[in-house]
Amino acid sequence: MEQILAFGLGIMLVTTIVLVYVVLKSGKQVSKCVEQLRDVERTFDNVWREINDRETDLHRNIDEVNRKIDSRVDKLYDTISRELEETNRKVEFLRKSTGKDYF
Repeated sequence: MEQILAFGLGIMLVTTIVLVYVVLKSGKQVSKCVEQLRDVERTFDNVWREINDRETDLHRNIDEVNRKIDSRVDKLYDTISRELEETNRKVEFLRKSTGKDYF
């Protein structure tokens, strides 16, 4: 009877040890999975930060190009306005000097 009881307790002890081993091993795997998830999250954060930085740079570059275009348009407008005024003065001079309204 004592041998059967000892044998049963031995089996329970081995089963308990195996169960503890499996639980600890699965706990390590869970910790490993959690760490991998954290790595993925950090990677996503880095990618998101990079996207935001590039978007900011893109908007900054677009604004700079728009300012340059506006400046160039203003310069061209001023040049055309001056040339038109000069042409109008020449036409008016020709009208007055010829006394005829050909223009």
